[in-house]
Amino acid sequence: MKGVYALVIHVEKNLTTTVGALGEIEFQKGIWTYVGLATGTGSTNLENRIRRHFTDEKAIHWHIDYLLKIGAIPLRAIWAESDRAAECNLTRELNKSPLFVAGPRGFGSSDCTRGCGTHLFRFTGFNNPDGSIQEILSDLGLNPFITEKDTSPKRTTIKRM
Repeated sequence: MKGVYALVIHVEKNLTTTVGALGEIEFQKGIWTYVGLATGTGSTNLENRIRRHFTDEKAIHWHIDYLLKIGAIPLRAIWAESDRAAECNLTRELNKSPLFVAGPRGFGSSDCTRGCGTHLFRFTGFNNPDGSIQEILSDLGLNPFITEKDTSPKRTTIKRM
C-alpha cells in the first residue's frame, strides 16, 4: 500500500534534542503533526511506515525518529492511499492553515524537491487536529482514514476507522 500520512504526536513538555545535521532543536509542549510519504514496498510501504512510527525500539533513520526517541508520543496516523506523491500537497495546505504553525526549517524535508520548508507542524487549535487534516486530504481528492496507536502488546495493524 502506498500513500501519504500525517502522524499526530503529543509532546508533553518542552523538549530539546540534536536532530542530525539540523542541530539542536526545541519542541514546544503541545500537539505536533508530521507529514510523511510511503511509496515503497516491504518496509517502506504505508502500513509498515506507520507501524514503525508506533514502535518504541528502532534505529534512528529519519528526523522524526529523533523526536520520538526523546519522549514525544505518536497518538495516531491520518492517512490516505495514493499512487501520487501527495506529501508536499498536504504540507502546503497545513502551512496555509491558521491552525498549524510550521516547525523547524528542514525537519523531514531535507530531500524535498518542491521547496517545502518543513514537514512538521505544531497545532495551535483548541481541539485535536484530526478533522482539519481529514478535510485537507479530502479536498486533495483523497479518502482519509485514521489508525490509532495500539497500546496492547500485540502488533499494530493499519485499519480504517
